[in-house]
Amino acid sequence: MKPMDENERPNIDAQYIAEQRTVDVLRALREYSDEHHPISKSELLSYIRTTDNPLTLSGTIDEILFQINPAEYNGENEADYRIRYEGYDHPYEENPLIIRREIDEIKKEMRRKGADTAALSEEIREILKEHGIRKAPAIRDLQYIHDFSYEEMDQLISAVALSASIAPADKEALIGRIMQTASRYYKNPFYDKVRQKLKFHPYSEYSRLYSRSGETEKRIGENVRILQDAIRLRTKVRFFFDHMNADKQYIPGDRAHILTPYYIVIYHDNYYCLGAWDKGEHAAHYRIDLMSSLGIVRDDEGNPVPMRPMSECRDLPSRDAGWDPGKYMSEHLYMAFDTDGEKPRRISLKIPTDRINRYTILHDWFGDHFALNKAATSRCEEGFEVVDVVTSPTMLVHWAMQYADFCEVLDRGVREKIQEEVAALSARYR
Repeated sequence: MKPMDENERPNIDAQYIAEQRTVDVLRALREYSDEHHPISKSELLSYIRTTDNPLTLSGTIDEILFQINPAEYNGENEADYRIRYEGYDHPYEENPLIIRREIDEIKKEMRRKGADTAALSEEIREILKEHGIRKAPAIRDLQYIHDFSYEEMDQLISAVALSASIAPADKEALIGRIMQTASRYYKNPFYDKVRQKLKFHPYSEYSRLYSRSGETEKRIGENVRILQDAIRLRTKVRFFFDHMNADKQYIPGDRAHILTPYYIVIYHDNYYCLGAWDKGEHAAHYRIDLMSSLGIVRDDEGNPVPMRPMSECRDLPSRDAGWDPGKYMSEHLYMAFDTDGEKPRRISLKIPTDRINRYTILHDWFGDHFALNKAATSRCEEGFEVVDVVTSPTMLVHWAMQYADFCEVLDRGVREKIQEEVAALSARYR
């Protein structure tokens, strides 16, 4: 849409009905104004093709503001104002739109046959005098409030661009659709709005789950959608759990699994569903990219089968009980459970102080859920310090062997298991 030259304008007021003009005004406001770019009525007129009359346009805009916004600003309904203007948040009696409406109603009364125009004119003068103005206030600085703010647009588009669960071929189309919700002024480093093209090659963003065919990304995206629906509907799901063969193909498991899904987490590039088995009281972790034939469980009448209450699952806290996904993942290294039934517990690690990346390594695996043990460190030999973590004892065995040159586990039970593993490895590689 571009401004019309005055010479191009036909006598169009008689050709268009008010509904068409309303659509035209809303379209122009949406494209040419936003949270950072207010627009005046005179500027708006240059983009409107359904009237060339400023008074007609002004009346249309005033009516739109009355219909689309709340009747009165109360401080709590800020988000409900889809078109804002100077003074929209003033007290009701001081709102310029209300004052204009009051004056317009009196002017309509003056046009009626037999109206006491002198008395009505005096009413208008009293209104203007009360507000200290000489004429009806103007509606200035119109701003269409889009579905997403600039900051939210940045977050949405970045999430799509960097997502491992959206196939590269779909990223451009999806980002383009998101961009259509913004005004012409919004810019994003990922997208060229003029050329309607991504500024980066969609295949330049990789995760470990990337596949040339896009099969893995599509599978994750579809499975996450189904699981989110199941969590929303509070129902169970059924699926087969796949494994990979030598040809890097998915091979379905030989039995169906039934799960009540509670949470979805991302752990070291992999998507996991955390839930409860259909029978039993313990939690289960399933890699979402390995789920196949996933679907909501339904009864004979086609109704979703209700999920098990979270209170029946001993290992997962409810959302209302301080669920902390970061803490949970740090307590379950490799997203595994201890096979011997041991629960996560506090374990001390001795680490060298000359390793500049020592806390980076801990943060990679335990997030913010580790702490320097000052008392133990004070008793430690020079050049070392002690850090406490709360995690799975069995899984920490594998982690400690992975970082054997970095840390020493001080927990007696875990040390014994490490000694057993080292002896077995020694025998294997002798």
